[in-house]
Amino acid sequence: MNNIENVRNKLFKNLVSDYDQSLNRQILLIALIYIVMSIGWNSVFQWYNLPYSRADLSILLTILVVGIGIVLLFRFAHFHTRTNTHIILIFIIYIIVSLYFGSGYSEAWSYFLLIPIINSLYGKRSLLLSYSLIGLISLSTVSFVFPTSIDNTADNIDISNRILLYIIVATFSYLLLAKLNMLYNKQVNTVVESLEKTIEQVVKSFIIAMEAKDQYTFGHSERVSKYAMALGAQLPEFQDPHRMKKLRLSGLLHDIGKIHVSESILTKPGKLTDIEYKEIKTHTVLGTQMIEKVDGLEDLKNGVLYHHERWDGKGYPTGLKGYLIPIEARVLSIADAFDSMTSTRAYRDGLSMEDALCEIEKGFGSQFDPSLKEILEKAKPQFFEIYTAAQDSLDEFEKITDFL
Repeated sequence: MNNIENVRNKLFKNLVSDYDQSLNRQILLIALIYIVMSIGWNSVFQWYNLPYSRADLSILLTILVVGIGIVLLFRFAHFHTRTNTHIILIFIIYIIVSLYFGSGYSEAWSYFLLIPIINSLYGKRSLLLSYSLIGLISLSTVSFVFPTSIDNTADNIDISNRILLYIIVATFSYLLLAKLNMLYNKQVNTVVESLEKTIEQVVKSFIIAMEAKDQYTFGHSERVSKYAMALGAQLPEFQDPHRMKKLRLSGLLHDIGKIHVSESILTKPGKLTDIEYKEIKTHTVLGTQMIEKVDGLEDLKNGVLYHHERWDGKGYPTGLKGYLIPIEARVLSIADAFDSMTSTRAYRDGLSMEDALCEIEKGFGSQFDPSLKEILEKAKPQFFEIYTAAQDSLDEFEKITDFL
């Protein structure tokens, strides 16, 4: 269903956002800890005149000041997580370029290898590609223009190997990104599958509560759902699995509002009075109100509310006409009518499949969407299988037992 997909997308978005916020804080903290440690040990080496440091403390102190400024910025200004991520990544590139000039380390170019690795941790392909490219350009520029060799000249072979190594690391970083995304999806899918199972259990509970009121219609909702799916399988609108699932659940819950209808009316053997018929008609609105209160079932409204509308506009509850009636309801109206006609009631026997189909044929253009006539013809083999299974009392008993 679209709603389930929306839930999945929302969960994924929230998971990524929370992860990014946490990762931003951790990267900033690690960077500041490293800079403070660098300042500390280089200060000691220079204070005691030990031959272990060539670092430029002014550059390291500048990095620390900028880092503290970012911490304060995040504390007092609330930006979007995406903006914070860009600030952090730009800060990391600034640190790496500064260390190239200020660390005093002859292999300071190797710090640039951290750029694609850090970017891959965010799990975003566009972020990895863009900042890895920026890192590659930065590495190439400083290597050619500002070499760190003793004689201050650039070794083309050495520089080309640096660039090659950077590309190799960036490639492996892409694999890390793919793995991270796989873990994201696995975690979200686990939550969504749990939600879908919960919805299925809620639907089954509704059906048991509803159909237990009338022994003659037990199994009606399940059969209507199957007939509707047989029709939907022939329509382009329901080739999407999520929409087909929505049609299936709509069929199962189309009469859920009858829970609020008096049992004496539902099982009355004779003709209903006007007042009783008026009460029966409330089940579409009442059913819609019920499903709208259950997370994950809101998208079933079109089928539950409008399945008793007629093509000629003489149906209920709103009197919609023609293509204004949602396609789910137009399909369900045929499935519901067919099963109602072929089901045995206390006051009458069910029609044969052939007779019921003839009655449906007569209703095209008045009660039913005439464009679905050809669709029904294509679905007849599936209708026959469902109808035959429903007539087998043993099979029906086993099905009811499994359902309970």
